[in-house]
Amino acid sequence: MRKPVLIALFTLCLATVSLQAQQATRPPERRFSYGLFAGVNHTGAYLPTSLTRQVNPLAGVDLQYHLTPRSSLHLQPSWTQVSSDNAKSQLYAGASYALRLAMLKVPVLYRYYIGENRKLFFVQAGGSYNLLTNSNFRQEYYVQCFVGPCPPVLALNGAASNKSAISGIAGLGFNIELQRVSIPITFQYERSITSYLFPSQFDAPPTAVKFDTFSLTTGVNF
Repeated sequence: MRKPVLIALFTLCLATVSLQAQQATRPPERRFSYGLFAGVNHTGAYLPTSLTRQVNPLAGVDLQYHLTPRSSLHLQPSWTQVSSDNAKSQLYAGASYALRLAMLKVPVLYRYYIGENRKLFFVQAGGSYNLLTNSNFRQEYYVQCFVGPCPPVLALNGAASNKSAISGIAGLGFNIELQRVSIPITFQYERSITSYLFPSQFDAPPTAVKFDTFSLTTGVNF
């Protein structure tokens, strides 16, 4: 009597595992979808000296290709600004920097949903191609001043000599499923792999600028 019961339980376990595997790997009902998102990023620049971190806006489109019910690829073209400086006092010798950029970002991300329910958390990772649409890097150099602020002895303004750079991205988020749409809330970290190059004073090598960014976004997926 015990042997048939064990065989039945073993068969039931195999059937359950097989069903779960099929659910995780079966093609989704709809391959393509899209969404809109917006948010803020908190960006710091490195020259190699670091500049102050500032909050800037970003907005974009989320083009999605669903691999399985629990995984998808995302192409997220977006526009953002980056501004940063080091606010050097003019009463002391040294240099001050001010950086202003506008760029079109084209991230490609792999997203995986954790747990059996798509409403739960997801993780994602990938890379981004970042194309400058506008750039200016201002460098000012000061001598020691004893009475009042002194004007800079040298001021340089310049645009980046290269218009593109590559960065790596990792993040996590939560997806709220509604009747016809879903609302993703995403927190991610991005760090430059290659640099933007800006002209330096005299015949010095160009100044290489890299970024790291924390961003928080939300939107709607249709």
